[in-house]
Amino acid sequence: MSNVGLDQADLIGVLDLVREVGQARDPDEFLRATLRGVMDLVPCLVASMNEIVPMADRMVFWVEPPMFRPPDGVSEALAELAGQHPLIRHAMETGDGSAHRISDFWTQEEFHASPLYRLVYQPMGVEYQMSVTLPAPQPVVLGLALSRAEGDFSERDRAVLNLARPHLAQAWRHAGEQQRLRGLLDAANDAVGQEGSGMVVLWDPPEELTSGALVTLYRFFGRPSPLSPLPTRVQRWVEAQRDRLVSGERLDVMRPLTAELEGRRCTLRYLPPQATHPGAIMVAMQGRSSVRTFETLGLSAREAEIVQWVTVGETNAAIAARLHLSPGTVKKHLDNVYAKLGVRGRGALTAFVLDITVA
Repeated sequence: MSNVGLDQADLIGVLDLVREVGQARDPDEFLRATLRGVMDLVPCLVASMNEIVPMADRMVFWVEPPMFRPPDGVSEALAELAGQHPLIRHAMETGDGSAHRISDFWTQEEFHASPLYRLVYQPMGVEYQMSVTLPAPQPVVLGLALSRAEGDFSERDRAVLNLARPHLAQAWRHAGEQQRLRGLLDAANDAVGQEGSGMVVLWDPPEELTSGALVTLYRFFGRPSPLSPLPTRVQRWVEAQRDRLVSGERLDVMRPLTAELEGRRCTLRYLPPQATHPGAIMVAMQGRSSVRTFETLGLSAREAEIVQWVTVGETNAAIAARLHLSPGTVKKHLDNVYAKLGVRGRGALTAFVLDITVA
């Protein structure tokens, strides 16, 4: 993913967007913050988040500005023609969720000759569109689309969306988790976590909201340290997350903390403080992520196999030896993975994949 064409103002704008969506306490707040923030960064006629199931001719959308209303019949036509939409089709066929324009696939003449233009975009006065997709369970396509009446989107616009995309994906996930956390906190002693999951609220001392969460944390990460009721590794991780939130100076994806024991993985997610609580740790248990899990992100079987080894810290040379490939071939596969997932480098890939695939 290239940041060519982005100046300091662009980077500050993306940082502001990431900070704003990161504070969303539920999916509705995330959608409002995302659509408004993206329109500030990339001016357009309308921005929408679209949840589409092409095979079922089903679509749900959220739009900014809120007073924009598509003409009668447009939403139904888009749902029916979703499989013909070049941006949706590209995302479904390749798993590449990075920013693309309609003009990357069709000339203006081809676009104007299509039923998609005649029945959907012409009635809305839309001539140009760019979109990114966020990870969603197949066959759902969750796309952020920006539309204009005049002037196609630039490479600068593409770079802005690609830079923001992994952070939007994480914020979407976290907004749902925040909503779940508030429900647990409101229910207090009646709250029950999902099977294999638990929660520790970071009071002083930490308090289990679900029975056994601290035992699981200690089993995988070690005994409490002399200076903290949390294991040393967990305490440092929590402090790093808090520092990240306070400084707000970097565009790092917030990484979960993981440990493996006897074929099982324990993953900790940090949930930032809100008005009613000082923050919390979600404790999730699951087996090692399978190749099949990574394939749901749109990766090929070989790419998924390589990602599986990258997420446990293997080097290109070690992966090549395991899979009987050359290091150059492994690097080429990883370059394809970075493009498909819109990330840069092994650290961002590991953080992004763990954040999306961990239950």
